[in-house]
Amino acid sequence: GFNLQTIEPGFVMELGEKVSIHTNYNLFWDRYDQWDGEWEDAFIAIDLPGDVALRGGQFLMPFGYENQIHLHDREFVEPPISMIRLLGEDGLFVQGADLAIHLPGPGKQTVFRFGYGQARPHGHGFTEREVRRDLYLEALEGDAHDDDDDDHEEEHGHGLAGNGGIYDADDAYLDDGFFFARLESDIPALPGLDRAGLSFAAGQNGFRRTTWVAGADFSGSFELSNRPAWWRTEAFYRYVNAYDTNGNPGHFDESGIYASCGLEFVEDWTTAARLEWASGNRDVGAERRWRASVNVGRVCQLGEHADLHTKLQYSYDDLGGYGHDHSIWLQFVLNVGASEHGHAH
Repeated sequence: GFNLQTIEPGFVMELGEKVSIHTNYNLFWDRYDQWDGEWEDAFIAIDLPGDVALRGGQFLMPFGYENQIHLHDREFVEPPISMIRLLGEDGLFVQGADLAIHLPGPGKQTVFRFGYGQARPHGHGFTEREVRRDLYLEALEGDAHDDDDDDHEEEHGHGLAGNGGIYDADDAYLDDGFFFARLESDIPALPGLDRAGLSFAAGQNGFRRTTWVAGADFSGSFELSNRPAWWRTEAFYRYVNAYDTNGNPGHFDESGIYASCGLEFVEDWTTAARLEWASGNRDVGAERRWRASVNVGRVCQLGEHADLHTKLQYSYDDLGGYGHDHSIWLQFVLNVGASEHGHAH
């Protein structure tokens, strides 16, 4: 079916040379949610002496690469499974503040960021998507019931929404108060490796206990037959202290990784591929997942401040106990206005 993934009006206002205000709103529509919307970015940024920047408000938490970019900047139609599983369905937006300190390093830019905040409350759109996903999984379970006996169904009855799990998956996310930090740097000494980063976050989760998440990401660029190409990989790990459905304390962990690459094979024509894996954990009702995606894209310049990105993508999913899934996506992204409006600070 057709979904309007997002209309994202962005606004930047500079108050002199040192202070700026940044906002980004996400308006979306699909046949289940109809029209809905939510604030993504709404913060003030201040440049301080000593090559230090302060940011306060709501923004994407600086964790890895994928969690810091908006939908229209992604190389693939959907975010990586591991990011959804470990940080949240829409990534992790933080309401709080952070400092970015520029440090001496091996390249032109080495930045250490640290801050504190709470997760953005989930709005109507998140709730509806959860309901829709649960209905889909119930339908899959119904098919399994028709094909298998009760013992077999019980063995494989662990879905993404917590079916068969002893811990609530939604309560595992970072919630009311947590610290986060990230160190990233250019790597000029190694050919093909441009940038590396380490991320960490820890604090209170929905169980009113603690969750901590760690990640590492690497990216680079090169030329293939005199055409520009890129690669990127990220690895995630999460450890959760929780309470089970009977109120007993316990814990579980999950991990995930993806590797992707892309090439502009003809001017304004691109192709990209991504392979990803998420460990899952049956204690939280999440199956192990594999996904392979490949796409072809075209960029059309519509003017000095407008362009249209068209992307055709195929994805294959190994759904663990639920079998396999094939999906084809056709995505259009229209950018109007200034192409850079302060996503990174």
